[in-house]
Amino acid sequence: MHTEAIDTIQIEVISHYYSKERSSFNFAQETYAEWALLACEEGKFHFQVAEQSGEVRAGEAVLCPPGEALHRRALTTLAFHFATFRLRAFQKGEAVDFPYRGKLSFQNSVRSLSTLASLRESMGLVSPRYTEHLIADLLYQYIGEVAVRHKERQPRDPAIREALRCIRDHAFDHVSMQLAASRAGLSQSQFTRKFQKEMGISPVKYLTQLRLQKAKLLLTETDDSLETIAERCGYQNAFYLSRVFSKEIRLSPSQYRSTHRV
Repeated sequence: MHTEAIDTIQIEVISHYYSKERSSFNFAQETYAEWALLACEEGKFHFQVAEQSGEVRAGEAVLCPPGEALHRRALTTLAFHFATFRLRAFQKGEAVDFPYRGKLSFQNSVRSLSTLASLRESMGLVSPRYTEHLIADLLYQYIGEVAVRHKERQPRDPAIREALRCIRDHAFDHVSMQLAASRAGLSQSQFTRKFQKEMGISPVKYLTQLRLQKAKLLLTETDDSLETIAERCGYQNAFYLSRVFSKEIRLSPSQYRSTHRV
């Protein structure tokens, strides 16, 4: 089922807590009776839910369904939210299964981080209904962003669709074209050729566009350093981001920031 089919979700929070300056989790894995959300506000950690695994960074989250083991391991000092809740989804008034789980990576991480900050700042000061509202808002953001992606050009070849999903899901990690090709069950040369034919653009160019779109957003809406922005966009360092950005946008990141901020 596509995300755009869901028009309403309902959340009933069972527990929520926030922790900061943590270098490890109390438990390396645990299974919960209800939905569980582990959202990163600072630092990064490794996760695994069923067959999905990878790194989660600031502004991202992991959503784990009931009865599924959530594996987690801190990679840096962390600040994170953890919540368990009952979740119901509806399509035209009828209950349906919520189809998303695993890593929630947001194109607009400025908004997701703002939601997490509101969640932290309101703890103990506002009604628990507000906590439910903010967690629902985070999920609605993900639903909306995936719906937008579904409106983009979709390849007919199911192998390329799977590779495209891999690139989108891991665009801001250290995703490789070898991984995407593997997901498609193709050699790298076959994958590149088929992707170009289906999408009208090379897979590397497509990944670059996703990353630079997020970099532009962070440059205009945050005061983050270029090193931080590079990390959040999946680049090794600020120098490499600056080189790619200047080549593709024809402005340096600092020039883009100074001319596009309101």
